[in-house]
Amino acid sequence: MAVKIDEIAQNKKPCYYKPKGLQKRSYIRIGDRDEPMTDYEIYSLQSYNDHIFEDKRPTRGATINDLNNESLNSYIDKIKIEKPHFAKNDFEKSLKLCGIIDTSDNQAYPTLAGTMIFGEFPQSFYPQLFVACVVVPGNELGDTGEFGERFIDNKRVEGTIEEMLEGTMNFLRRNMKISVIINSNGERINRTEYPMEALREAVANSLIHRDYSTQTENAYVSVNMYNDRIEIINPGNLYGTNKLEKLGTATTMESRNPTIVRILEEKGSVIENRHSGIPTMKREMKKYGLPEPEFYEERDSFKVIFRNTPITENSQTGAQNMEHITIDELKAKVLNYCKIPKSSKEIREYVGLSSKTYVADSIIKPLLKAGMLEYTNKRSINARNQKYITVKK
Repeated sequence: MAVKIDEIAQNKKPCYYKPKGLQKRSYIRIGDRDEPMTDYEIYSLQSYNDHIFEDKRPTRGATINDLNNESLNSYIDKIKIEKPHFAKNDFEKSLKLCGIIDTSDNQAYPTLAGTMIFGEFPQSFYPQLFVACVVVPGNELGDTGEFGERFIDNKRVEGTIEEMLEGTMNFLRRNMKISVIINSNGERINRTEYPMEALREAVANSLIHRDYSTQTENAYVSVNMYNDRIEIINPGNLYGTNKLEKLGTATTMESRNPTIVRILEEKGSVIENRHSGIPTMKREMKKYGLPEPEFYEERDSFKVIFRNTPITENSQTGAQNMEHITIDELKAKVLNYCKIPKSSKEIREYVGLSSKTYVADSIIKPLLKAGMLEYTNKRSINARNQKYITVKK
């Protein structure tokens, strides 16, 4: 007989257990059929109902000496300045109140949050809590390159949450195509294949909101770069009542790892504004003229996909979506476009540049001077309805 989801919460279990007794009689609705619940799904549901937060789990075998003392002192000093009533506590009590150490067994063990944020080397206690970064020479895992290689580059990124974030971003930047482009002000800048700010938010989310329970501590975060996309996959489905359709909305989202979130917010190094991550990803992808990120929830993982194929080949949104072309290429485009007379506004919209001065001084005037473009109204070159036409050779 299938047990309904809300009935499972009645089977109370101690904290940090591995359930084994319910999976044979517990089911979950998947599409149009009932599927047996996995150990992970049972644990995830019960830990949510019992308010078990794995980021406060003690790291057995570790001591406060395994944490970076300089980083700890800097953080505690910052908190004492921001919260005057907190300043009366001694150092050890401060660490306990912040959720950095656990003293429930009359011993001071660093919590998982404390280890993953302040640890000298967290992977000595949690060897599988790392980021696996790979560059695939194709569009699917298993594709091989010209010489039979399965990966163009791969790296195991370790360290604290902050160190893994920076290491992963360095890997992505190193393996990304770079274009030299001209912005609406005529400045030559380098533009990465994907917006780095969007990727940073996604990687940070994968490290902060992944499931750190004993059910998933042997699973790592994956960052896979393909020819046409980047996929970021973290262990653990959406937490509690969080739903895909709520992502990026004003709806308050529940946090699986509230201690990690709070400490990183207070440090100000990874989280700058809670709930702004997904709107930032969407905004930055739109600026690049790329599709919005895609979000997928599996039964035991969560995936974000960024695609590098532009929404349209010729963006008409002005300076936000800049062309990957040089001045000479822009001039060639204008000459081809002006075989039929066009106004300066039409030319700006066509090349995707909003600066009147830049388009006039860098494209139109040089073409007029070279005799390749001419006015349609030569008697009044400053006429409001002035247009330009390509000179036939």
